[in-house]
Amino acid sequence: MNLKTLAKDFFKTKKIEEGLPKKKTKKFNFVLYTSITSLLIATVGGINWLVDPLWYSHGNILTGQNFAFNERISKTNLFFRTKEQNNYNCLILGSSRVITLRASQFTEDRCYNYSIKGGEIEEFIQYARSLQEHGFKPRKVYIGVDGLNFVVKERQPIEPFDLKSLQTQSPLHAYLSVDVLTFSIMTLLGISPDPGNYYDHNFEAADFANYPAEQPGFYKPQEPQQCDFKIVDLFADLKTFFPNAEFIGFVPPRSAWSIVNDTYGRKLTKECELPVFYQLAQEYGVMYDFSIPSAVTKNVKNSFDGSHYSVKINDEMAKIMEGKSNSFGIRVDQYTYAEYRQIYLDAIKQFLQENNQMQRWHG
Repeated sequence: MNLKTLAKDFFKTKKIEEGLPKKKTKKFNFVLYTSITSLLIATVGGINWLVDPLWYSHGNILTGQNFAFNERISKTNLFFRTKEQNNYNCLILGSSRVITLRASQFTEDRCYNYSIKGGEIEEFIQYARSLQEHGFKPRKVYIGVDGLNFVVKERQPIEPFDLKSLQTQSPLHAYLSVDVLTFSIMTLLGISPDPGNYYDHNFEAADFANYPAEQPGFYKPQEPQQCDFKIVDLFADLKTFFPNAEFIGFVPPRSAWSIVNDTYGRKLTKECELPVFYQLAQEYGVMYDFSIPSAVTKNVKNSFDGSHYSVKINDEMAKIMEGKSNSFGIRVDQYTYAEYRQIYLDAIKQFLQENNQMQRWHG
């Protein structure tokens, strides 16, 4: 092929291209874009409003099941939008072990359960401080006392903060958020962050129909832990924020296996928890210990993990703390320390004997 032929072919191709119809440039369709965007926003907002996973206004009106994806936010939203209407005069503080303690079961008061997952005394102090600053004056305070608070560990100080900073600030944040949409979808699919329970339409804990049972067992003893006795002073300091309130302390139930494995086996029972619980009984005047091995804490159907107990058991605890039952647990303040210690250790010993585990007994 020579240069002449190449030139002819080039100009022939050029003419063919010039003869082809030109593609029209598509113009931006603002109306279509706006319509699609509006539809997406309306869909996201509508789903989030119907489910209301942050408890901003009414909760889930589709299924009636509310999940607490972030209790620090959702419970703060609920408190500030209902406190005037419900005129709360009682406060419940605690960790995730206290979530299933229903406020409505305390028939003598109008309680609000402000328990939060992973909550420890340093955070409770700041909650109490902020509630006081907002004029909240409960006549009664129930405080869940977990033994984990007293284990020596590195502690990060929590600076004072305003609880209102946790509130969802506007309907835009509550309903027009992809993160909130994720929570809404998880709620509709029944994907709960809590395997044993959810919150009902009144925002009180309810157990799932197929409540899972604890899988008990004994495992190799772990290294002993040390006790931080100074933490007792922090629990006592709660009283300074509500000086006119009656304080009722209580140790949430734990399975007998958990007590042996994680507390007694790590030298935290008579060396730490019993003395600090008794000291708090003197500070508060009233103190219950529901963690002592009993028929309740030996029944694997009462807890899904040995650490968090069912609504049914917590309802019974409310009756006990109002003086209407004495079915389980021990009223610590009604005994001398020696008596309390002996009763508790005898219960552990009996449990070990029942399970042929006396090699774990160390007095």
